[in-house]
Amino acid sequence: MNVLKKVGKVVAVLVLLGGIAWLFRGDPFFMISGRELSGESAPYPKDWSFSDDYRTIAVETRPDDPHSVTTLCFVHKGMLYVPAQAGSKKQWPQFVLEDPRVRLKIGEKIYYAKAERVLPLELADYAESVAAKYPEIGDRPPDEFPDDIWLFRIRPMIN
Repeated sequence: MNVLKKVGKVVAVLVLLGGIAWLFRGDPFFMISGRELSGESAPYPKDWSFSDDYRTIAVETRPDDPHSVTTLCFVHKGMLYVPAQAGSKKQWPQFVLEDPRVRLKIGEKIYYAKAERVLPLELADYAESVAAKYPEIGDRPPDEFPDDIWLFRIRPMIN
């Protein structure tokens, strides 16, 4: 019985520490969402090709109560795009629809921008650009892409 009490105390402490870490979290960690992104602010780039050096980026939405996630991105015709698989079921795309202001963390730099949903979305139009960065994803025929993909075009804040 003594062992069970000790295990119970350890579990309680771990849950408490996990709860505190959750409340004070910053950047997202793998599939766990974060809050306000940390990093040095950088000017909106004229060329997003440097983002190809990073497999994933972080996107922060809802400036008044920050919510950040880790996601993919790709460059198409010089513009940065951020997809959301199962976009209708995720929080962050809904937050973007309510307020398009976003902060993107690429590497250690933070870029202020706005995100606009691409409608109508023809995934085949972007397949070559996706395949250039993510061959394992982009080489699939468009009919094999998952349903409910949302795509956001990243624009400068002023426009």
